[in-house]
Amino acid sequence: MDSTAWNESGAQDPTEIAPARRTPTGHPSRLSPRYCVVLALRGVAHAREIIRGIVGANRGELECLSGNQLRHATRIHLRLRAERIYDIVTAFEAAGFDVVRVVTTGR
Repeated sequence: MDSTAWNESGAQDPTEIAPARRTPTGHPSRLSPRYCVVLALRGVAHAREIIRGIVGANRGELECLSGNQLRHATRIHLRLRAERIYDIVTAFEAAGFDVVRVVTTGR
């Protein structure tokens, strides 16, 4: 059966694969597992910039970054997506952070 009215309406073919989700940087998202990470700060200066650099260098996607106190955070809570979380945790420890908790929250 020919459905020319459906084709003329401009609707997309339902059998087509949907385009990949895009991250803020424009790269397609692979729906990596999501993790919640809590870091304790031990005199780390510029912690937020260091955290963003570590996550980006290890091909992770940082979704949320927050501290427990305004201007003088002693702990930072992260929500991120990554395929290799242990590489990121190792890099955090090498940068001087104490990793308090890593919890997976699914995909």
